[in-house]
Amino acid sequence: MVIIMSYNKLQILKTTVNIGLDAPVRVLHVTDTHIAYDDPVRYSGRFKCFETEDDRGQTLDYLRQATEYAKREGITIVHTGDLIDYLSDENFRLVDKYLDGVDYIYAAGNHDFCHWVGEAKEDAAYKWEYMPHSAPHFKSNLIFDSRVIKGVNFVTLDNSYYLISDGQVDMLRAEAAKGYPIVLCMHNPLYTPGFAELTDGDTLVNCGIAVVGAPVEYLARYSLHRRKQQTPDEATLRAIRYIKSEKLIRALVVGHKHMNYEESLDNGVPQITTHGTFAGFVREITFM
Repeated sequence: MVIIMSYNKLQILKTTVNIGLDAPVRVLHVTDTHIAYDDPVRYSGRFKCFETEDDRGQTLDYLRQATEYAKREGITIVHTGDLIDYLSDENFRLVDKYLDGVDYIYAAGNHDFCHWVGEAKEDAAYKWEYMPHSAPHFKSNLIFDSRVIKGVNFVTLDNSYYLISDGQVDMLRAEAAKGYPIVLCMHNPLYTPGFAELTDGDTLVNCGIAVVGAPVEYLARYSLHRRKQQTPDEATLRAIRYIKSEKLIRALVVGHKHMNYEESLDNGVPQITTHGTFAGFVREITFM
């Protein structure tokens, strides 16, 4: 069930997901904020978020509204990545300012590690080169983290470069051993036919498949660059098999696609994404 209501300019979708709880647990899903300040040379019309902070530019105003709503409702923000559009001192200053005192958990996105998407090959070496710049500005561990909220274990896992490691799966197994129902929060969605086809029509965000674990026959339709980037390795395939087999993983909350969409994995577990904060959307999810 989805109900759209207007809170000033911010659109707050409301979704209820049944995962077998005795009492409801509410969170606010925020994703793909793409704060983009401090380097107007890079703007080139990407997003209209280069107003000054004093002008309360579009993106920061939506983020402010989201944090105020979460505080007023007493709910935790689950942010699934790309809070910033690229690394800059001003972006990090604004992250520190606008998330100060905010209760949130965070799953990293690809933009959180790069000076500019497309400037270099986005691989593990590139991520770890810039991790020291990003990590101090986030409360969550950007590779893997977890938080139990009223009996639900919200686990954040970095799959921002379309891969999941064996080490992350080991940590996920340890979380499952705690016995709580798990909501798995990641930036990139796992492959489903609908998620793979989903695009808002903007060539800047239509990144080919833009899902984790797409089958070979689907990958074949994309450019060599995208195939190399998004072909799952064996560890990622093992991770997907485990995620689908683990009965305590009851829902996935993801970002990256810049659309509002829900579709279950082939094991029936719901996967939910929300349009970016830059576009004025967040989603309040009530787990039942």
